[in-house]
Amino acid sequence: MARILPVLVLLALTIFAVVDLTQTGPYDVPYMPKWMWLLVVIFLPAVGPVAWIVLSRLHGMNDGSRDGGGAPPPDDNEDWLRKL
Repeated sequence: MARILPVLVLLALTIFAVVDLTQTGPYDVPYMPKWMWLLVVIFLPAVGPVAWIVLSRLHGMNDGSRDGGGAPPPDDNEDWLRKL
């Protein structure tokens, strides 16, 4: 069991990184194109997924793209409330 646990953790981390990468928008990908990140995540087993997770989160914090942006909900939008 002690031998298989690191393999399972690495596999889960890689799967998580690949799924997160495929769901990320094209303008939210930091430093490299999406296809290159996919190669890094798959072919560098320990470094690739960790690099993707850390750098994508830092990139999201810097440009505000992962905060759910867009228009405010109707009850917070003063223009919409004035129409009532």
